[in-house]
Parts: sequence; structure tokens; C-alpha cells
Amino acid sequence: TYPPGSMFKLVDTAAALESGKYTASSQLAGPATLELPGTTHGLSNDDGRACGSNGQISMTDALRISCNTAYAGLGTALGEHALAVQAAKFGFGQTLHVPLPVARSTFPTGLTQAALAQASIGQNDDTVTPLQAAMLSAAIANHGVLMTPNLIKTVRGSDLEVLDAPRPTVLDRAVSAQTAATMTTMMEAVVKSGTGTPAQIPGISVAGKTGTAQNAPGAAPHAWFTAFAPADDPKIAVAVVVEHGGRSGSEASGGTVAAPIARRVISAYLASTAAGSSK
Repeated sequence: TYPPGSMFKLVDTAAALESGKYTASSQLAGPATLELPGTTHGLSNDDGRACGSNGQISMTDALRISCNTAYAGLGTALGEHALAVQAAKFGFGQTLHVPLPVARSTFPTGLTQAALAQASIGQNDDTVTPLQAAMLSAAIANHGVLMTPNLIKTVRGSDLEVLDAPRPTVLDRAVSAQTAATMTTMMEAVVKSGTGTPAQIPGISVAGKTGTAQNAPGAAPHAWFTAFAPADDPKIAVAVVVEHGGRSGSEASGGTVAAPIARRVISAYLASTAAGSSK
């Protein structure tokens, strides 16, 4: 498992929209530095500047540019319980078998307000597998329905007779269809004009989210990107993590390092399916 970094802002966004207290256009405070409660430390944006005009930014734009202070503030306002419940609906804490066992992704509990602010932007003790990162995008792409991941298409005997063909099964409803549609539009903005622009594919709408995750002291952060495409008719969900591939202090590292890999995978898959359908 890995710290997810700013990819976790998708969970924050889902929890906020599902609460009914926020919309995509809701204004969030995005100061240059957010003082962490009970500490002498501050949480800053990667460029050291405030987000938006006069330190206010819409939730859509906060996700688009991956504003740390806005999402740390949003997470603390929502509270640990709301985030933990939403994370669980996306599969965090689940014991999964594909059918090989999968390490559990986790969202920590018993947090101080300072730790909650950090966990809200995918740091502290948040952990995810690449599979979990793909499940975030897949659930949003699937109108909010999270499916049970599975690597097996068919099980065949020595005579090649099909012994078993696992059927798709629902794991949970992560978010409502309305919330999924709103998040799709917000994730499209990330790729159109935000931190995920390197994932752009001509003629294809891509919905995605970047992440740059601090890990071991002194080590380069991990670079993340999760996405699905086409955004208006999803066929594929992808998650990419480049271990220690990021650049410290850059929320765009996931975009510059991981997003181009996702773009090539998505392009290859869509090209192969298009070629198959034309035969």
C-alpha cells in the first residue's frame, strides 16, 4: 500500500456532495497556509500561495488545481466519521480477493484535528493499493456503483470446458448517480485545464485526478494518477503509481509523471477495442 496523496480528495469531494451541504460551486477557504489545530505547524499549498480570488475557491477549482488548504479545511469540516464512512463505501477497509488476497486500503481513525487535516489530503496514515485507486475512478464512472474486483474471466478444465465464469457483482454503492455525474464533470476539469492536462487524448474526454504523496523522510514523493475514459461513455478505469517519481512541493507531479502513462494505457485500450469492433 501507498499514501494516496491528493487522490484522496476524491473521497472528500464525494463525502461533501453526499452530505447535501456542498455543491460543485460551493466556495471553500483556500489560504496560502492553514494553521493545524493544536500545533505550531502549518499546512501549505505547493506554490505557497492562496487558492482563488481573495483566498476563496470553488470546490470544482480546488479539485482542478488540487488546493491543499481548501481540502484540508473541507475534510476537518466534514469530520472524521463522514470521511471514514465515505472511504469505506469506496472499498477502504475491505478484505478483497481477486481471487488472490489484496492488501487492505485504510483511512485512519481516532485522529486529532491536525491529523484529520493531513489525512484529508491523503497523508498521515492513509494507505491505498493501486487497485483501490482504480476502484475510486471505476465507481464514479459506473454511476456511483462499486463493483467487486475480479481477475478471472473463466475457469476451464483440462478439456477446456468452462467450469466457472464469475459474474459481475456489486460491492457497494459508493455515491449516488447524481454525485457521480457531478464528480465526473469535476474530474474532466482536472484533465482539461488542471493538474492532469498531460492525460489529454485528442477526441476523447478523460476524467482524472492527480496525486503527489510524501512518504519516507528525504525520499521523493510517489506520483499518482487515476482516471477513466471516455468520460461520457466509460470503457476503462486506470490507476498509475510511480514510486518516488514525484517532485517535492509539486502537486502537479502526478500529472507530469503518472498521467502520461495512464494516457498511453487508455489510448492503447480504446484503440484495441475499436479495432476489434470493426472486424
